[in-house]
Amino acid sequence: MKRLCAISLAVLALLASTPVYSQYARPVYISLPSAGNIQHLAIAAAKFKGFYNEMGVTNPQIVFLRGNSINVQALVAGSVPFASAFGPAMQAMFRGEQIRILTQIFGQTPFSLVTRPEIKRLEDLKRTKIAVTFGGSTYSVLIALLTKYGIPANFAEYLNMPGDQAKTAALLQGRAVAALMAPPADRYLLKEGFKRLVYLGDIFKNVPFSALLTTAKVIQEEPDLVERVVKANVKALLFIRDNREGGVEMIMRHSQVDKDTAASLYDLMRDAFVPELTAEGVMQRAEMEFASLKERPNFEPKQFIDDRFLKSALRSLGR
Repeated sequence: MKRLCAISLAVLALLASTPVYSQYARPVYISLPSAGNIQHLAIAAAKFKGFYNEMGVTNPQIVFLRGNSINVQALVAGSVPFASAFGPAMQAMFRGEQIRILTQIFGQTPFSLVTRPEIKRLEDLKRTKIAVTFGGSTYSVLIALLTKYGIPANFAEYLNMPGDQAKTAALLQGRAVAALMAPPADRYLLKEGFKRLVYLGDIFKNVPFSALLTTAKVIQEEPDLVERVVKANVKALLFIRDNREGGVEMIMRHSQVDKDTAASLYDLMRDAFVPELTAEGVMQRAEMEFASLKERPNFEPKQFIDDRFLKSALRSLGR
């Protein structure tokens, strides 16, 4: 009996010193604008590695809503409590939507401007057709690129192709001469004989590109859930950044690519897997969106950043 009591006391002491998370057994939805894109890797890795479950979110559901605009609309409408996006979300913030930025998910502009091989410079795209997604990041980022080099936005025709699959088909079928592509789709086109004219990560450095988003309403009603989801994603980001072998494995699984491709993507983009973000960085991202707008909105980044959950997660993870 004494031994049994001693064991029971030891178990109670262990439980008292260990965080006990109540289980969120209901589905918790996190929406992404497309499947397999590396800028959303941390969201998927948190599920692959069981980090959501570890935080008590036992039924995470990652859903794919084609295109960033639809993704953001679902968040604003309350159809999903969390989403990974940025560009169209910022445009929604410009309109006054109560979106909140919780943590950075990807801190690099991952797009490549992929063209037919005869294109040698940006100016060669004059009067050609370029595949983009209207209302999404590819269009605003392309316009920001052209603006940076003093090229007017109307020098080419833009085809609205939601998602990388549609843009890939437009290039392969000859309906477009160029497209702004995210990995791994850009790698596929390079193997098909197209060329990378510009890697935008070399042009727009240290700019937050994807973030974990929610709404002020969700934070007010379920701050505990927000804290758990943020912590799971921060843990995934740190795992990817600090563990090359594990990061390569996550890319292979998420993006459905071979090991060599995954390794090259990891080495190119490792430094993008950083959870911290600043108001200055968000403002730089906003400047990219301003380039595609007729009027510059009055935008204050601090109004939309809620980083208390991020700070709590980093402290609890010893960072």
